[in-house]
Amino acid sequence: MNAPQISSAGLVAWTFRFWRACVGPVSFWMLFAALGRAIQMRVFGPVSPPVFYGLEVLVELARIVTILAIVGHGSLRQGYRQLARFFRWTKSQWRDIRGTVGATIRSQWPVLVTNLLFFSLLAFGFNKLNSLIVDQRPVYYGLKDFGLIHGDATRLPLFFFLKNLTVIPFTLLFEYGLFCWLAGKLPSMGEPVQAGA
Repeated sequence: MNAPQISSAGLVAWTFRFWRACVGPVSFWMLFAALGRAIQMRVFGPVSPPVFYGLEVLVELARIVTILAIVGHGSLRQGYRQLARFFRWTKSQWRDIRGTVGATIRSQWPVLVTNLLFFSLLAFGFNKLNSLIVDQRPVYYGLKDFGLIHGDATRLPLFFFLKNLTVIPFTLLFEYGLFCWLAGKLPSMGEPVQAGA
């Protein structure tokens, strides 16, 4: 199976379409990761070591569930079924996928590199935007004044809270699309993937 032809930013555009289609489930599960990480970083005050490690388990479980939601296009049950099928592939299926991935990389490497570059620039932009939001004095001090964050909390937990709601799900969605595209199985998301390179 050959990978579909995509434009130089087609995979990034597909990622945004996918994100828009699955924003509810992806954001819901990533909210657990975002809150867990912020609490770990003392946004509401100091935490004990057992709570810290319990929150780490929560953060990682939330990310695993988010991956299931992504693979299932918003459905955890479908995501689980897809991953279970993946682990039951035969040697022949693995060989076919390896061949498709190799052929895609060889024939469309410029498009791959361009999409990786666009993705990297967007992820960098998301991080800068998150940093700009957190560094705004009214935001930071407003949250402190209203008692929404601990008086000794730094800006870092707020940054990681936003990062868990933006950069990390964007990365997971892009990686899913990348792996599907390389394997020749990129699902359509409402609009067709642009043809041409």
